[in-house]
Amino acid sequence: MVSSRAELTNPHEYSAIYAVMKFLQYQSNYPAPGTGSKVLSYRAKNMIGPKIPEIMISLTTSEQLNLFGDYPFKRDIAPSALFATLFSVILIAHVTIFSINCSRGHYFWPHLGFIFYTICRILGFALRIQWSYDLTNTSVGIAAEVFLIVPTVLLASFNLILAQRIFTWRHPVGGSRKLFWYPMIALYVLVAGVVAMTIVAAGGVNIYLLGAVNYARFQKVIQTTSILIIVYSLTGVSLIGLAFFFKPTPKDINLYTYQPWWIESFSPSYFVRKGEPQEAAASFLKRNHNHRYAIRVIAATHHHYKMVKGLSNKRGDLTHNMSMFIIFVTTFIILLGAILRSVVCFQGRYMYDRSAVGSAAMMYVFWGALEVIVNLIYIFGRIDLRFYRPDRLPKDIKFINTAEQSLYPSEIESVDIDKSGRLRDDASQLSRDHTFKDGEEGSSSSTSSSSTSGDDLFFGGGPSDDESEGFDFMPVSRKGRDKDKEKLEKPSVPSSNHKLDVESEFRF
Repeated sequence: MVSSRAELTNPHEYSAIYAVMKFLQYQSNYPAPGTGSKVLSYRAKNMIGPKIPEIMISLTTSEQLNLFGDYPFKRDIAPSALFATLFSVILIAHVTIFSINCSRGHYFWPHLGFIFYTICRILGFALRIQWSYDLTNTSVGIAAEVFLIVPTVLLASFNLILAQRIFTWRHPVGGSRKLFWYPMIALYVLVAGVVAMTIVAAGGVNIYLLGAVNYARFQKVIQTTSILIIVYSLTGVSLIGLAFFFKPTPKDINLYTYQPWWIESFSPSYFVRKGEPQEAAASFLKRNHNHRYAIRVIAATHHHYKMVKGLSNKRGDLTHNMSMFIIFVTTFIILLGAILRSVVCFQGRYMYDRSAVGSAAMMYVFWGALEVIVNLIYIFGRIDLRFYRPDRLPKDIKFINTAEQSLYPSEIESVDIDKSGRLRDDASQLSRDHTFKDGEEGSSSSTSSSSTSGDDLFFGGGPSDDESEGFDFMPVSRKGRDKDKEKLEKPSVPSSNHKLDVESEFRF
């Protein structure tokens, strides 16, 4: 096993082992140096045996395309194990916070993404340890490189999700429209394609024996994807800039928003009361039906629009200056790592001619130590509270139908109707008697309406209690009534100066 980078064989000197390796390359149609390490390793083991001489491994490694963080050697075991342990502790912290929140009914689903990111980091450093024991094990090397590159893109995606929630909080109308959501979804799909392209290009160089022309094309693909990752890491900050560059419109101000009003603090030790999000959702049964379609946004005591219910500031104001600071700092750290990796990709040097930019120490600093700090900012900054958006209302609450209160009295409230939609014979006379009685007592009905009881309908000039609360009721149909029949016309309200005709009839 090659113990250090200083023991690599110089590929620019003509030596005996250099001549042997050139002979093997000519047998394989003379591929470009640094390609097909998996194929060459397999053939070497078939020719020599399972134990390949160290000098052959050293020369082949020195001709490989340099990576950000170099190829792992014996000295890389200790730092890789250290960061695998640190990220394991961070994984436990993320899982603990997510479990406590779920037990209390507080579901912050992006936290699952942070858990997956931490697992990828642990696997990346663990596989790097395994790869350091045998550099000819190309499959382990490709997997280690994938699990070290993907987490950087994941962090940029998570920051974009958080920035998207700030944008929707600032502009609830624009942030909830399909015109905004479709481009965002398309951006996520595009980035997934960029990651897949990066994996295929980086793995293809080691899996296939490529000619000089195709090898150059693969390098161009890797360089292009590195630039796209840099641009993508800036999207979160750019979205926040757009949110504050454009002021809220009158539509934003007049729109109702649904904030998690039960969140009282963003403190690291604060957790919401158990079942409080579900109690808030059930409270919409007593609210105006328009509130059930309010735009869901993150919590803040300072706002520019109407809210279903305001937040409490008993424990202090809930602002998003720190939330934006979290996104800015973490984006800057992610951006530095992406830029350094892009520099290494554009250098395109052999492992033997590597520069300090792509050294293992730089990788451990930016993909190790600084990302540990990033995760600590996420954990102690309580992104699960700052960027929490209320869950969707259950269908039995959002789409519930309530009765609609009528402003007109019904004269046939107790009159039976037959299947053809006409009054029964025995009920017709009852209706006439009832109408005649109302005619005799018309003068007294107007004076008694002002002192009507709480169980009677209110027909005065002002709104009723239900109307003042903004309730919207749907008509309740009588059991057994044919829904295809025409609705009854509403009779006029009798007054003291008008006497109803006894022979008047209802039309159906």
